[in-house]
Amino acid sequence: MKKENANSTIIDIARRANVTNITVSRVFNQPHLVKSETREKILSIAKELNYVPNAFAQGLKKNSSRIIGVVTSSTYNPFYSHLIQTVSRIARNKGYQIMLFDTDDSEAAEKLAIQTLFSYQACGILLSAVRDDKAYSPAYLDLADVYRIPLVLIDRDIYGKKLSGVFLNNIEIGVRAGRFLAEQPEQRLLIVGGPEDSEITKDRTAGIMGALIGNNKEVEIIYGDYKFDSQEQALRNLLSDKERWPQYIVGLNGIITLGAMSICNQLNIYNQIKFFSIDTPPYCESYGQRIPGIYHNTVLLGEKAAEILFKLIEKPKNMQAPLREYVPGELTV
Repeated sequence: MKKENANSTIIDIARRANVTNITVSRVFNQPHLVKSETREKILSIAKELNYVPNAFAQGLKKNSSRIIGVVTSSTYNPFYSHLIQTVSRIARNKGYQIMLFDTDDSEAAEKLAIQTLFSYQACGILLSAVRDDKAYSPAYLDLADVYRIPLVLIDRDIYGKKLSGVFLNNIEIGVRAGRFLAEQPEQRLLIVGGPEDSEITKDRTAGIMGALIGNNKEVEIIYGDYKFDSQEQALRNLLSDKERWPQYIVGLNGIITLGAMSICNQLNIYNQIKFFSIDTPPYCESYGQRIPGIYHNTVLLGEKAAEILFKLIEKPKNMQAPLREYVPGELTV
């Protein structure tokens, strides 16, 4: 069926769907308030009418915005900042500009960022989602196909959506970390992870524990968030009891490791505990601190993410299945 022009409005959609204008508006702004059957009908009509949600985006639809959106939970984390620099360089060389959003682990901020990029008719979006548990299924993803904007995930998967992306093999990472720790003489280990329902945390922890089977290690685990905010007090409580002091602290990302190192330094016990990190703790090497761990080439991650995104932008009709790549880490001691 021939598509309508970009001047279609919610009134046109409402008339075609035999619903109110308010119902159509809710589909694009509060989709969880609309029954799934009605929502799917409205989205289908919107796609048929080539609807774009605001006047600014309607103007952009005739001339590509040349905008690449990058939505990340933390620009402070070098894992993302180095990756973003790489993507920005590649995009600029291709004649695109980056529009960057730091969601600070807020679902509301992530939703607003994605909706903003939809309204600007971005050519593509790179997303590191605020959550990676299997229950997370943000409603805005249903609109990506309507606007025909490629969305590529970075590091954190959104399950059940079959989206393209660049990821780490987290079970393998955990196994490699566990094998290293199994060879060390220290017996008491503390794993400090992210959210307990995070698939990244679960996979890395499972890999470590599997590799430690038969080594008689004593392992405690602290769960929290990706930024080490909620783990801090739990770690301080544990370290207040000298009999529970770990001989090794294993941080499941670089920010967590840095937070644990900082607390041990404040308590004047930094030299009595060893550290192992998955991903580089920020700025450690600048202060002469080299922490063993599984480290990743974030420039390569950025290159792979940009490669997938521009394939989807330039030849979308040739892509039948999602493009997914896994980048290996390197054990550094």
